[in-house]
Amino acid sequence: MRRQAIALTVLALVATSSVRAPHAHAQDLPTVAVLDFAGLMMGDGSAAVPLGKTVSAMLVTEFSEREGMQVIERQQLFEVLREQDLALSGRVDESSAIEVGRLLGAQYVLTGQATDIVGNLRMDIRAVDVETSEIVAVMKMSGLTTQLFDIIADLADQFGERLDLTPPSGRVEMEAVPVQATIAFSRAVAYEDRGEVDEAIEFYEQTLEIHPGHRDAQRALERLRGGT
Repeated sequence: MRRQAIALTVLALVATSSVRAPHAHAQDLPTVAVLDFAGLMMGDGSAAVPLGKTVSAMLVTEFSEREGMQVIERQQLFEVLREQDLALSGRVDESSAIEVGRLLGAQYVLTGQATDIVGNLRMDIRAVDVETSEIVAVMKMSGLTTQLFDIIADLADQFGERLDLTPPSGRVEMEAVPVQATIAFSRAVAYEDRGEVDEAIEFYEQTLEIHPGHRDAQRALERLRGGT
């Protein structure tokens, strides 16, 4: 009965996704699921924020804006993981990640870790082929935390190369992201995952006050205010 309930939830989510992006399914594009990465960064004082959630949310946005692939939205992942009584991060091992990928119809699942040490960022990411359980890519990136947009784009480029996807042309130059904006965005994502929408909106707005060009905060506000 439990597995039947999970299957029904997945079918409903996939049906919703099909309505939203019919052309992607028609072209049989590779489908990617990005699980929340592990890792924290320190906020003000001793308060830590979930940097891993931030990285995965930004990767979803980056993939969504690229040709040649389809990305599963965080809300779809959250529903499936919740049905299985799993958190978005921390308790999802590789075998569980593959199972979630299968339930969602994803061809690839990305997992990893992001670490911030005194303004220096390091990311370690693995991409797994859901059908074969093979690790098809291991990606490592490092740089300043303020260069988070650039690092995310570079990671997406590396993964795209493994899938033989055409890289995006004419990419707009990325602005540096103030650390305080990343902290605010991380808190907003955490609130949204807990279903605390008003608090999430407050911190997404705070993110944009600090960094008006933060596309992920803009996208999140449009989604929450539009009720989608």
